[in-house]
Amino acid sequence: MPPFYEFRSSEMSVIRNGKPLSFPAHLHSSIEILYVFSGAQALEIDGIAYNINAGEAAIIFPDMIHSYHRTGSANTEALILIFHPRLLGALFPGLGNVRPLAPRLPQASIHPDALYAFEHIRREDDITLKLGWLHVIMSHLLRQMELQPRQQPPVQELPRKIIEFVAEHFTEPLTLEALAAEFCVSKYYISRIFSNHIKMNFRNYLALLRAEYASKLILTTNASLTSICGNAGFDSQRTFNRAFLAIYGMPPGKFRAQWIKHRH
Repeated sequence: MPPFYEFRSSEMSVIRNGKPLSFPAHLHSSIEILYVFSGAQALEIDGIAYNINAGEAAIIFPDMIHSYHRTGSANTEALILIFHPRLLGALFPGLGNVRPLAPRLPQASIHPDALYAFEHIRREDDITLKLGWLHVIMSHLLRQMELQPRQQPPVQELPRKIIEFVAEHFTEPLTLEALAAEFCVSKYYISRIFSNHIKMNFRNYLALLRAEYASKLILTTNASLTSICGNAGFDSQRTFNRAFLAIYGMPPGKFRAQWIKHRH
């Protein structure tokens, strides 16, 4: 599946996992740090595969395509920090315009103070405390990294607004012509935005957003598939089935049946 652009509602997330994470290829405007306490986590960054073992870390800068994959380690304890560079303020300027030459950080390069911060930062902490731990972590990690200018420019203001608009309105009838009228640009310009930044055409990206939303409705509600089809923005059951089959490898009816079987 081509990578998708993830828009995050929170400027900072603290996630702790007790098993290997699996998440498809995506990119976003945030910095993401993975630290593994025990076990191992497979990770791909810009097409290069890494295996992050206990005591090691990886750092992903804005607009770097990355994905997580499960390994044979059943009990992997890991921390993931996701935050927008602007939270670091003037202390760490320009982080949106660079990227690490080597995103994997070996155990020997991680300062004890950063390890202490990894162990003590919590999702339930207030934002002031979380930012304090984050400054400690970044202060030490940046000293161990060689940074280079990003090879591709970040998503600029108008393209970002267009992609955000689609992310907010994908359940409504959307076409290239409608987007072009909304933003007073040509539909060919809109088409190039999705090809260049999302790495898939507009129609396939819209189907992906709708199918992912429909899958959440299937897993969390008892609504009929016909109702879910309409609520997710699909114009027909046939289009719904085709998109779901392309993304999940099965039609929505089978997806629901497997979920019900697994739940019981």
